[in-house]
Amino acid sequence: MSDQNQNQNAQIGQIGQGFLTNMQTTVVGYVVCVTKYEIDGDTKGGAIWVSKPTSGRNANIIGDELIKIKIHYDLFDQLKQKQDSKEMVFPGLAEIFAEIDMGGGNKATLTALSVRKYIPENPKK
Repeated sequence: MSDQNQNQNAQIGQIGQGFLTNMQTTVVGYVVCVTKYEIDGDTKGGAIWVSKPTSGRNANIIGDELIKIKIHYDLFDQLKQKQDSKEMVFPGLAEIFAEIDMGGGNKATLTALSVRKYIPENPKK
């Protein structure tokens, strides 16, 4: 392999690594509930459960589909405070800024970085 090809492959690898480590998205959805867990004081985490109408692609689902978005343990307390102060209400619409990572079975997993009450943009006239 020529030096030029090796350099191009190295650049592509760097771009791919940067792209995969920085993938983020915003999810707007109906948050059904937020949960947290702690196992033996060591393993902590939680999840935001978002519902959406079924796509109809899976005949084994009746009703809404649930999507699990992982959260860091501390985010649960922040969301509890937002609910207690009436800044947010659960269940309810929320805007979730999340990081996309590779999960088991080569499936994407979402981890929430921040959550706020969803406020629709004003429609343009």
